[in-house]
Amino acid sequence: MTIIRKRFTHTLLPALLAAFAGFAACSSDDDAPEPPKPSGYDIYTAGYTTPASKAVATVWKNGQLLYTLTNGTNDAWAYAVCVSDGTVYAAGYERQGDRIVAKVWENGTLKYTPGAPGADSYAYSVFAANGSLYTAGSEESGGALTAKIWKDGDALYAYSVSPAVSQARSVCVSGGDVYAAGSLQSGLTKPLAVVWKNDKAHYTLSDGETPAGVNALCLSGRTLYAAGHSGGAAAVWKDKELLYTLTDGSSYAEATAVCRFGHTLYTAGYHTDGFEEEGVVWKEGQELFDLSDGPGSGSMPYSVAVCYDDIFTAGTIFGTTRTAVVWHGDEIRYTLSDGTGHSEAYSMYVVPLYD
Repeated sequence: MTIIRKRFTHTLLPALLAAFAGFAACSSDDDAPEPPKPSGYDIYTAGYTTPASKAVATVWKNGQLLYTLTNGTNDAWAYAVCVSDGTVYAAGYERQGDRIVAKVWENGTLKYTPGAPGADSYAYSVFAANGSLYTAGSEESGGALTAKIWKDGDALYAYSVSPAVSQARSVCVSGGDVYAAGSLQSGLTKPLAVVWKNDKAHYTLSDGETPAGVNALCLSGRTLYAAGHSGGAAAVWKDKELLYTLTDGSSYAEATAVCRFGHTLYTAGYHTDGFEEEGVVWKEGQELFDLSDGPGSGSMPYSVAVCYDDIFTAGTIFGTTRTAVVWHGDEIRYTLSDGTGHSEAYSMYVVPLYD
């Protein structure tokens, strides 16, 4: 089995990322009143397990296995999950021989293989809106990776042409507009953090002096928040302006997920501490807490969702094996595997429940 190293925007190969994930009814709108407080939650997570020698794309619900999306013949990973009207969608990719094939699943069954035949393709984020399913990722074109958005399995937008290299890490939809974010690199220049709107570049968030990229988007009312990294520091942007530099740059850090509840912005990510990655949640740009690594030695969150006082994150703790977990606050709520093989949780979607 191939395990991809944790730091994910340094390469243009598949990456560990936090897809945009949140609450179906607790997502915030600038002008909307806060929703009622839920009586409970259904927590969906996506990632992989290694029951044998190969990675198996996996979806869990409330800490229990819900779907094994692949049969273990090839390495496969689920990088995104979302839920719409009770239907569970997941996106990721499978290594088939010397090719990488993007895949989208519905309720555990393959629904789309969106990439072009014969070209490597990667699916990193999925978003259901207006009766359609949008997927963000990358596809090989002319010898370079090109950021792509697919709608219902068909190519909708491509965001660069060879020799430029781009990747779409996150997608969200509002009304008739599609927003995507990731990175764009042309020639020998450093990667730029970019947000696209429909078929065009919307914001270029970095100046090209240092490497930068976006890992996650959160659309709140008419305001777009992006989380990622710039110059080795974890960063959050509000529309086209830098909002927070979450770390001081003394050690490498990235913001991997962002969400907003009420008038408060929450970000998850990590910073390096010696040889370990340490997971962190920030509130309004200030560190709120470190995430427990339990018996492990380091942690990394890839997704965050907040409703009132409940803060959920999903990700990985590191040790002799990698273990997928969900945190509630700073403590581990669910351990998603038994520790006999590697597992990681790359995405989370939380559905509030009401009596």
